[in-house]
Amino acid sequence: MDIMSFKQRVCKTITSCAADYNSVFLDFDYLVYSSKFVMHPYYTISAKPGNYKHLTGVNSAITPYVFFEKCLNGTLTEIDFDFIKPHESEAFVKGVVRNKITALPLISNIFTQKLIAEENYIRGKVNCSLATTDTKITIGFEDRINARPKTLLKGNEINKAQSVNVELVLRRNRGSDRFDTIIQGDIEKLLVKFKN
Repeated sequence: MDIMSFKQRVCKTITSCAADYNSVFLDFDYLVYSSKFVMHPYYTISAKPGNYKHLTGVNSAITPYVFFEKCLNGTLTEIDFDFIKPHESEAFVKGVVRNKITALPLISNIFTQKLIAEENYIRGKVNCSLATTDTKITIGFEDRINARPKTLLKGNEINKAQSVNVELVLRRNRGSDRFDTIIQGDIEKLLVKFKN
């Protein structure tokens, strides 16, 4: 029986999860709303192919776009990435990547679960305008208009004291002008809330 090395396991996981990233984040845009948001009334999430590399935690000399394409078409190899980053030990980077490859297979359900959010999210060196969690994973997004995935963490990494419940998640096909699908929440209840 062959035992898979850590690098082989990372390569297999990030390659197999690229299709989920594509179907969740590249086929659709999302509008995330909470009446408790302070900085902005809502956030629009519109990812790019190049954002995928951030979520894996690996280092690669190839561009983020080529990295994603190689993951998506199954041609990424172990020579395409490593665990060497400036000012961080290889053991630390491997630990970060280990957590990310545990979280990565769960991104396909992120918008269908009850979400908690935090604005102006700061975790270590990462600053995000918004982070959301379904308690299994936390995703941080940069920018408010067309927010893009910037970081992926295992578990609930949101500060409870600064968290708010997400009340509405809408979806639209990429390229469409209108959000036409309710992923979670009840627009009728929100409209009644605003009338009162």
